[in-house]
Amino acid sequence: MLKTTLNVMCGFILSVVSAQTFALENGADSAALGAEGNMAGNLPPAGVYLLTYFQDYSANQMVDYHGNSSIPNFDLDVDVLVLRVVWMTDKTFLGGQFGFYGIQPMISMRLNAASLSDRDKGLGDTSFAPLLAWHMGNHHFGMALENVLPTGNYDKNHLANIGKNYYTGRPMFAYTYMNPYVDISAKFSYSINAKNEDTHYRSGNYAAVDYNLGYHVSPTLTVGVQGYALKQTTADTVNSIKIENNKAQVIAYGPSIAYHPSRQWFLEGKYLIEDQVENRTKGQSVGLKFVWSF
Repeated sequence: MLKTTLNVMCGFILSVVSAQTFALENGADSAALGAEGNMAGNLPPAGVYLLTYFQDYSANQMVDYHGNSSIPNFDLDVDVLVLRVVWMTDKTFLGGQFGFYGIQPMISMRLNAASLSDRDKGLGDTSFAPLLAWHMGNHHFGMALENVLPTGNYDKNHLANIGKNYYTGRPMFAYTYMNPYVDISAKFSYSINAKNEDTHYRSGNYAAVDYNLGYHVSPTLTVGVQGYALKQTTADTVNSIKIENNKAQVIAYGPSIAYHPSRQWFLEGKYLIEDQVENRTKGQSVGLKFVWSF
């Protein structure tokens, strides 16, 4: 799944601002913040599905523990195109439908910070997951165990990196309540990060949620409010030494619209603004999601 945060896969050289530290190594996370919206927990019937996400994320601030700008001349722009293939089988386990998905982001990043600049583009970190789905009337549930592999470009001496260079395990739970009038959906995840062996830095673990409150204007058109939140729960460490007062948090919100003319495909768009930010970038994003059933 996307944000872009891929939201900010900036491979920030800490020595650029040696007196500062940021939550999550280089102020970056791999969670696909804001990627999911309508029908997040309503997984489809057996078949193969292609989900395509696009997000443009921009930020002109890296903020500290108090929410104040902490790096001069900071400017970040990340364009992300993500391909996600979902295969729902006709097998069941624990009463749920069994499936798999794989995710491959393609990223273009431009970063200016403290009078330095860099850019990077290419394939980001690859993810895959097994999943289970349940359907109970208007209530729909999904569970997955996502694995993020450090396959993207990374160089500890570069300012901009589209890969993180460490593994992440991410249990996930999604829920949707849907009737002819409303779509109420949320996707919850918890990211558990391994150590970056090149820098001996271990990013703290964090919880995240995407949410959607949608109203069906017509059978084919839904409008609403979407967003996401992230809260870091454990501290970062360098060489096993804990870094104090650098846990990340963010809340985002904004309008959304979805067009779903048939079971074959649907299109969703959103504009999200970040608020209540600590120890990470503060910006806004435009997102599109296209789902196609083979």
